[in-house]
This record gives sequence, C-alpha cells and structure tokens, in this order.
Amino acid sequence: MNPRLALGCGALLLLIAATYLPAMAGPFQFDDHGVIVDNPQVHGLAAWWQSMPGIRPLLKLSYALNWTLSPKPLGFHLVNVLVHALNALLVWALATSWLRDLAPGIARPGLAAGFVALVFALHPAGTEAVTYVSGRSMSLMALFYLAAMWLHGQPWRGAAMASALVFALALGVRETAVTLPVAIWLLAWFAGASTTAILRGLRWHGLVLVIAALAALALPGYERFLQHSLDTRGLGDQVLGQTQAHQHLFLHSLAGLRTNLDPDLRVPAGWDVGAGLTVLVMAAAVVLAWRSRRRWPWLGFGIAWYLLQLAPGNSLLPRFDLANDRHLYLALPGAAFALVVTLFSLRPRWLAPLALALLVMVLAATSVRRNLDYLDEVALWTATVAASPGKARAWSNLGWGRQLQGDLPGAAVAYECALRRDPGHRQALVNLSLLPADLRDQALPEGACNRP
Repeated sequence: MNPRLALGCGALLLLIAATYLPAMAGPFQFDDHGVIVDNPQVHGLAAWWQSMPGIRPLLKLSYALNWTLSPKPLGFHLVNVLVHALNALLVWALATSWLRDLAPGIARPGLAAGFVALVFALHPAGTEAVTYVSGRSMSLMALFYLAAMWLHGQPWRGAAMASALVFALALGVRETAVTLPVAIWLLAWFAGASTTAILRGLRWHGLVLVIAALAALALPGYERFLQHSLDTRGLGDQVLGQTQAHQHLFLHSLAGLRTNLDPDLRVPAGWDVGAGLTVLVMAAAVVLAWRSRRRWPWLGFGIAWYLLQLAPGNSLLPRFDLANDRHLYLALPGAAFALVVTLFSLRPRWLAPLALALLVMVLAATSVRRNLDYLDEVALWTATVAASPGKARAWSNLGWGRQLQGDLPGAAVAYECALRRDPGHRQALVNLSLLPADLRDQALPEGACNRP
C-alpha cells in the first residue's frame, strides 16, 4: 500500500475512534430494549435459529452473536463503531473510483477521496446509525451495500457475481438495500455507459432480486410489515408528510448539523408555500442531476445517489415516523462526494483543503458532543425534548429515564408534560399511574414544560 494512503487510512480510523469513544459507556436506549434486551429471539444462536425464518435474519444474527459474547451494551457499541470504520474505508475506495470515472480532471484526487471519507465518517447525522445500537440496521446494511458496490467495479473475473452475493447479504440485513442495482446503474450511466451494457452487467443482481422477492412473499412477517406500513396513512397524507421529512433531513440534519432522535414532524393540514417549495426544489434537483450528465457528471451522480438512498424510507411507502436521521447514513457518501468535488473545482487550489479541514473539525466536534448525549437515558431525552419540546413521546421517555435514575418527582413532571401535549398518550398515563399519589397530584411548576 502507498505509504501516504496507509497514513491517511490510519488517521481516518483514529479520528473515528476518538469521535465515538464518548459513547462506548452508553446503555441500551429506547428501541434497543424491544429489539435486543427484551427480545429472546436474539439471546443466543440457538434462539435465533429457532426464530427463523423471519425478517432481517442477518441483522438479528449479528445481535445474537453479540449477545452470545456478552449481553452488555459495550460489545454492541464496539461492533457498531467497527462497522462504521469499515464503511468509511469503503467510501474512500469508492470515492477514488468515482473520481476516476466522473471527475477525471480533478486535481489531487487522492486527497479529495480522503475528504469524502472524512465527511461521511464524522458527520453527526451518522451518529444515530452508529451510536444508537438498533441503528445498526442501517450501518450493517450499508457495509454489505458499499462492499457490493465496490466489488461490482473490480476488473477481475467473477466480480459481478461476488457483488450480487454480497448484495444478498445486504438484503438479509435490511430490505431497503433493494436500491443497489439502481445505484450501480446510475454510476455507469453518469460515467457514459450504454443502458444495454449496464443491464447486462446486472443480471446476477436481478436474479438476487427475484429470489429475495419470492422469499419475502413466502414470509408472513414481511406481509404484516407491509400491511402495517400501508395502514399508517393514506397516499395524500404521505406525500404531504414527506415534504416536512425532506425539509428536516436536508436543512436540519444534513446542512444544519443538528441531530434529533425523535423529530417533531407532523403531516400538514394541507398544501402550503413550504410544502410546494419543497416539491419544486426536489424536482429541480432531479432535473439538475439529469442535465449534469455530460458537463458535471459528478454533481448529477451525487444528487441522484442522495435521493435514491432516501427513497425506500422517505417516498410513497408510509412509516410511523415521517423521518429519522439514521436514514441519511447511506445518503451521506453522495452528498459528501458532490460537496468535495465542488470545492476542489474552485480556485485557488488551496481553498478546498482548507475549507474541508475546517469543516471536518466542526463535524468531529459536533459528533463528539452528540455522542455525549448517549451516555444515559436522561441526557439523551433531555437533548431530544430540547429539540422537540412539543412531542409527547419525547417527554414520556424523559420521564422514564428520570424514573430509572430514581428521580420520581422529575419523572412525574415529564409525564405530566407529555400528557399536556397528548392527553391520551398511553405510556405516559400508565407510568404516571404507577408513581406515588402525592407525585401524581402535584402542581406543575411554572414553565416546567417549556424546557427539560
């Protein structure tokens, strides 16, 4: 390996380790309890095997392996950070090939590829897929997804078949990996390949998709999963809700660097200026990506990759939550690639490395601060309530965190604040009813529900 490349990879891994070190002592949080701690199906390999066939089998296998080694959260955190580090190295390798195919005239391509990997690795929007243990569904799927993408670009015989096999592993972790053949097609299309040649190279991936579709149809778990999704909201409300979701994901989380485990997003009552503007901006982004193929293929590909990775969870198929930051995890490489190449296209040439070095420092500092929020339940839900003060679920979870730490008066206040937002919030009602009567009947202090 080139000594400079080895040094750069080592620096990248050290920065990731330093950034995520504060979260290593964190406990299981929120969905981790239902998915792992209180789920006997992942409490050992035998239990996992008995639960099969089931949805997301490889994700559950990873939890079972972790649990077998140790049921404590530290081991789960270590695996998550290791997966993220491998993803960062894969993004570096992919960015190197993307630059060769889409921006061949760029100066210092090795440095540019390294910055793409750094922006991906240290962006705070990635913390929910890394620090939040059950966010592994995104980061582990991304590991196989990115590996399959890299394999498909290799010149050696059998690379396409190997890519398809790794694609199957990605689908076994999370079904949203279904976009991989489209991502491969986009890369080849923006690089100038013909559609016929692209499709010929994807025949093995097509076979994997057919087998995966048949398996999904045979498993009742996927049928229930889909039915629950369709019952969540109608198509009109879903489209309206996604205008809020994409505003949040791009402006708040990606560009604003502000993460939120439970964003307070709601379906608007009807179309307004903001919703219409969001649709117009997204349509303009699609047109720009399409028209950039010949002049700025790197820009078109970056935009197309970003939109493609958000499509499974943030398009027409409803989810209970309109948006979650962890869905940005696999979209980040495309956004980082477009940003880095744009800056490297500017003059003078020293401007891009300087601006990106400053950005990397800001990203690392912001991610460290965010990882500190995961040290305990109260810290995490205090930060979440500060970001979503009008959401009952955030207040209810803050109350539970306080209750676990023995702060019963503080828990009662948080439950009361949750019920002020949503008088029918079931969990807050149940938890409050279990507290001593004198705490249930206490008057809320002035302004107690304005901030945590």
